[in-house]
Parts: sequence; structure tokens; C-alpha cells
Amino acid sequence: MKQLDIASMILNDILDNHTRFPDALKKVFQSSVELRPLRGDVAGLIGCELRHDLLFAELLKGIDGLDEKDKRIVSLGLANVYFYRHFSLEEISNAVKGRLGEEKYNLVSSLFVEKEPGTDLVPDSVDKKSLTYLSLRYNIPEWALKIFHHFNYSICFKSAKRYARPFVTTLRLKDESLYEGYKASIDFAETKIPYIFAYKGKTPLRKIEDLKNGKLFEERPGVKDIIDQTLISAPCEALLYTGSQKTGFEKELIQTYKNTIGLNIGTKDLDAKVDVVRELKQSGLKNVNLYEAKDPLSMDAAISSQQDLVICCPDSTNFDAISVSPDFFIQFDRDKMDEIMQGEKDALEGCSKFVEVGGKLVYCVFTLSVKEGRGTVTSFLKNHPEFELIKDKQHFPFEEAGCTYYYAIMERKEDELTLSTPISSLQQTSLASSSSVSFGK
Repeated sequence: MKQLDIASMILNDILDNHTRFPDALKKVFQSSVELRPLRGDVAGLIGCELRHDLLFAELLKGIDGLDEKDKRIVSLGLANVYFYRHFSLEEISNAVKGRLGEEKYNLVSSLFVEKEPGTDLVPDSVDKKSLTYLSLRYNIPEWALKIFHHFNYSICFKSAKRYARPFVTTLRLKDESLYEGYKASIDFAETKIPYIFAYKGKTPLRKIEDLKNGKLFEERPGVKDIIDQTLISAPCEALLYTGSQKTGFEKELIQTYKNTIGLNIGTKDLDAKVDVVRELKQSGLKNVNLYEAKDPLSMDAAISSQQDLVICCPDSTNFDAISVSPDFFIQFDRDKMDEIMQGEKDALEGCSKFVEVGGKLVYCVFTLSVKEGRGTVTSFLKNHPEFELIKDKQHFPFEEAGCTYYYAIMERKEDELTLSTPISSLQQTSLASSSSVSFGK
């Protein structure tokens, strides 16, 4: 079966070379026109295998006689039998047998049995109340579940379950005159955040004309919600610092304020913000200063004055992307977690220097980690009595917005009048609830 052969080759590239899932697909199908009709099935097999690889590893544990490459072929076959179901049991079984040989296939033949959709495939020997069970059922490593469990077991369970479901794309309507048409469309569902729609259609995003023409752009609902809560009016100036990860803050700030206030946008990696550079060039705005800031503690050369609004959105563990990327945990480097958290602290520290007295400082990370969210803000406030916490909240993936993020809104007070923010106020907040590209200033 050609689909299994190609899927096996691409899966090996992902696992052995740490090539990202979409990039591994492109390497094969962009260069081979004749193979493109097979892309859907190949991507389906690999995607299902990646989203259940912990379960397959458990089912194949202890079976002697199979090497790692053999197990990957078996896992791709089981991905179809249990989840993808685009090929018959006989067809996929024969394909796996053809790759392994009859002797090796007989070692795993008992696993090639059709199951009813929704069947619990986790072995009965695993305690259903354990994190191990959640790990195998929802394909999240136990170390990550322990981070989620810092809230409580219920939140850990509901978050893991939601991450296992298909990602829902949300789109920001840029041309607000089209609002009524989108509201009436069966392909779009209005969210509680104005002009943000969940896409329910089957047409690939790349083929949606309004998206291609710039009348829509992808955005997390939480981004607009935060900006709506912290609106400022001219004459004012705002600063946004972001890492290399996609956040949506850049485009939303440009959309919200256009040319009414001065906008300073600093990013850790300017090359990763090609779409933002394109947006600025197309808009013709002259009030935006987009610059590269590899070190958020050293942005003085790019910022000439104190800011009325400062938004700090550094790179994080970015657990919000779990649903989007089937290979999220395969590509995730746990050894860099301490470096990530130090980067978040440095970013907040660096951004705080530019907040005007009476101005707002917003900290946002797209993750489900107490240390990165509330822990970072608690530590910052202990060392900065000139800032007062106005509001903070952790959002979970199972909530209506479907986003995983933490944000805190702080205000800078007059130094001599400032009192330290009580740490209890953080604890009581509801859990559920420098090269530059210059565009003028």
C-alpha cells in the first residue's frame, strides 16, 4: 500500500530528525506532483498515529521481536483500525504484514481487531483515576499532566480531554461592514468576543477568499478580549513585546488602533513575523515602530518615551497549541523549560521599565502553568511595589473561548504612594474564571 509506505517514511522523518509534521508533509508532496492525491490519507494516518502514540507504545510494550521502525509501521496500521478507518481491516492488515513479514505480523495480529468508535483502548490494568490513564487516553505525557494538576484533578482531566478534540479555528473579521453576512453564514459561529468567529466550514482556509484578501485573519479570541479591556485613547502610545511564537497581538493592535496612537512592537525574532511586516506594508501606516529585541531587558534604544499601555507576551510553553499540532510533545524540549520561564521573567521585567505612571502593564502567556502565569506575576509584584494588580485570570481550553492562556493587568502607581499588592489577591482570583524595521512614528 503506497499510502502506508509514504506515511512510514514521513513518520520516520518526524521522529528521527525532529522535522515538524507540516514541514515533513511538504517535503514529500510539494516535490512530487504525482503523489499529491495521496496526501489526505497519508496525513490522516500520520496525524492519528501522532495523536495516539503513547497508547500505541503501551499496547506494543513487551512484544519482543519488533524494532522501533517495525513498531512505527504497526502503529500506523492501528491508527487506521481504531481511529482513521479509511481503509478496510483486511487492506491495512495485509499492508502491515507486507512490510513486516508474516512472522513479525503474527506477534501483533491480535491487535488488528475492529473496535466500535469511542471504545476505551487503555488496558484494564491501568487505574482509571490515575494520571497514567489520562496520559494514555488523551496522549499527553505524565510530566505535562502534573503541571495541569497544579490546579486540581478536575481541571487536569477536562483540559486533557479538550486537547484531544479537533482544534477550532477562530477568525477575526477585519472588514466590520461584513459582520451581518458572517453572522448569518452556516460556516461561521459568532463568539462572545465581537467580530471573532469560529470557523465550522469544510473549505480549506487557504481557499477562503476573504482570508486571502485580508478581510479576515486568524486570531485567538482571548487576544481581542485583553485589548478590549485595556483600551486607551489618543494622544497615547503603546508598546507590545512578543517572542517568536505567533500570538495575534500585533495584528489586533494594528486593527484596533490603526493610525490613532503611536505603536511600538518589539519582537524576539523579526524573521518570524513576516505576516506582520506584510500587514504593515499593505496598510501604509506611519505610526508603527516594529523592531527586533532579542533581549527584552535592553529595549531602551528603540523606545523613546514612557508608554500608556505595555503588553508583554513572551514565548511560553505554549500548551495552547497542543490541539493544533499532533506532534507538539514530540517536538517539545523539556530541557528548555527553565530557560523559557527565565525568559518570561526577563520580558516582564524589561517591559515594566516603560510603563507611564497611571499606565497599564499587561502580561499574557498562552499556557496552562501556574509557574509561568500566576507564579511569575506574584514574584514580579513582590519586587515592584509601584505596580498594583487590577485583574488576573487563567483561562482553560474547555471553556467557551477554547483558548489556554493566563493574563494579568497591572497599573503603575506614583512611587511614593504605592502599596504592595497583597499576594492574597492573586490567590483569591477565580481559577475557572536591536535592528529595526521602521514604518515611521
